[in-house]
Amino acid sequence: MRSSARQGYFSIVAALMLLAAGGAAMILASQTVENTNRNRRKMIEALSAAERQGNIASPTPTETALPATPTPPISPTPTVTPTPTSNPTASPSPKPTSPPVSGPPGAGLSTITVATSKGNFRATVLAINLANTKIITDTGNDGECGSNCTVLPLATYVNRNGGFAGVNGSYFCPATYPDCASKSNSFDFPVYNTRLNRWINGGNLSWGSRSIFYTDGSGAHHLQGANSFSGSLNAGVVNNPGLLADGNVQIDDNQSGLADKQKIKNTKVGIGLRDNQNVMVVIAQNVNMQEFAYVFKSLGAKAALNLDTGGSAAMVYNGHYVFGPGRDIPNAIVFAKR
Repeated sequence: MRSSARQGYFSIVAALMLLAAGGAAMILASQTVENTNRNRRKMIEALSAAERQGNIASPTPTETALPATPTPPISPTPTVTPTPTSNPTASPSPKPTSPPVSGPPGAGLSTITVATSKGNFRATVLAINLANTKIITDTGNDGECGSNCTVLPLATYVNRNGGFAGVNGSYFCPATYPDCASKSNSFDFPVYNTRLNRWINGGNLSWGSRSIFYTDGSGAHHLQGANSFSGSLNAGVVNNPGLLADGNVQIDDNQSGLADKQKIKNTKVGIGLRDNQNVMVVIAQNVNMQEFAYVFKSLGAKAALNLDTGGSAAMVYNGHYVFGPGRDIPNAIVFAKR
């Protein structure tokens, strides 16, 4: 019992001694740390004082150069040249082309390609039936005129006669031609003035190498030799050459007897008939006189007369020009309703 108490006592003493030793160690360690910190502060203060006095140079940091990374060469940016944008061009719509035709034209006005034994030719054709249409021939002057004669637009002749269509008449001497200075705008071909019921230049009917187209109470007629005409009429025009007579072409391959101006290829105007009730007016382009005669033949005409051509060529239909207007003219053929 006494021995156990003694062991407990010694254990307590040992524990106290250990605590004391630990405390002393902690005090010693704390003093050591404090001394170390104090010494460090003294050293820092001494260094700072030395720097201020210039005794110690501040170290300059040295940059360590890194190996240069090779820079790839820069390729020049290609300059883009803009491609010019073309303006859209509308493709022309193809015009329907009718095949070349031959035979009688349809009623009224048409523009067709006429097939002939001499080639194909473009033509404007006005087909007239005299059952419901009358033909009027009119002149600018009411009497014979040798110079400075009255010339009018084709439309004026059509309008003053109440017509629906018209075409230029005989040859004349335009004021613009130098060789017409003394006979400006005159014509020597006989033309019957329907308004006045009389011939203009009727005394020249006897001249040869001329043909006549005329109408009377029985219809339309053609005479290859105008100087053989006799009788009455209500419209008529004389010109040359006659193109067809009894269905036969009157112009040979050499276009014999024609003036040089008549032989050339140009726009030509003529009037023809299939019978005494069916009349046609034809304007053909780029034809010589013989080819023009063949155009009428292919259209079924039995007779035809050439009219003034070139710059005088004109046709009015239903209030407007379908060809021309061309120059002002001294006479014209007009179509009016009965």
